Amino acid sequence: MGNKKIAISSFWPMPVGLLERIKSAAPGYELLDLGSDPTDAQLAECEIMFGSVVKPEQVNKMTNLKWAHAQTAGVESYLNPEAKLPENLVLTNSSGAFGIAIAEYMLTVTLMLLRNARGYITNQQQELWQPLGNALNIYDSRIAVIGMGDIGGRYAQICHAMGASVCGVVRNPRAEKPPYVDELFTTAQIDEAIKNADVVALALPGTGETAGVLSRERLLAMKKGAIIVNVGRGSAINQDALIELLQNGHLGGAGLDVTTPEPLPKGNPLWTLPNVVLTPHTSHGGRDNTSELIIGKFLRYLKDYLNGKPFERVVDKGVGY
Repeated sequence: MGNKKIAISSFWPMPVGLLERIKSAAPGYELLDLGSDPTDAQLAECEIMFGSVVKPEQVNKMTNLKWAHAQTAGVESYLNPEAKLPENLVLTNSSGAFGIAIAEYMLTVTLMLLRNARGYITNQQQELWQPLGNALNIYDSRIAVIGMGDIGGRYAQICHAMGASVCGVVRNPRAEKPPYVDELFTTAQIDEAIKNADVVALALPGTGETAGVLSRERLLAMKKGAIIVNVGRGSAINQDALIELLQNGHLGGAGLDVTTPEPLPKGNPLWTLPNVVLTPHTSHGGRDNTSELIIGKFLRYLKDYLNGKPFERVVDKGVGY
């Protein structure tokens, strides 16, 4: 056995100086770039993994892997059955690093849809000076946020500060209701939470439990003209029903950073619907803020790991987050 290694597998270019910071924090370890076609022997020496590009054929050979830290909040790629992680592997994620950037994205697309910005952009391209009817306000609207973690919670806080009535939907009952939430529901009460909402926003991880949360029946039961914002996973919504109800006017619009599948195939109606704002899973981008928060959390956890201290939070692999 050679030197212990930290495997690095990033979906974005590593910021300048990051590798040096990791080396400085863990002087007894070598760094291994998983994009460099490592040997089986090198993979077997990996004790720690940082990143989110999980290749089962590589992970399956990391027989000494003890801790993996996902560069993202979602950990689906780590929990892929084909990636046979060691049974006792501790898995952590970067939850908490994305709330600032993604909540700002959610606010942006919410305002775009409420204020008819999508239509006015089209008019501008066609040189049409044409009013598009009444715009709506966040102020005094009802906004339902499904998934009240760091991302959904920050969005709820912003909307509440702008004068909206906010209701949150959480998986498990909470002892206290956050001050920026007017009503708090559990997933068993989701129908009550969304039925009169002007905006329904989803910030959910991709798990079997969250798949199809907004079914055709729930979409039909929503208030006519309601807007949907989804930054979690496309699998949370019945996409065919969503398209149908956006086309027939039952739903007022949708701001989507996620779809099923991804990339969204050419020819899908979501590309051209006039009441849809669509982005390619990029809501997390926010200058260097997000990257620095991800890196900072990993380095804090790395220090705890090397000092034998428990992590602040670990992923429940059974639940998926």
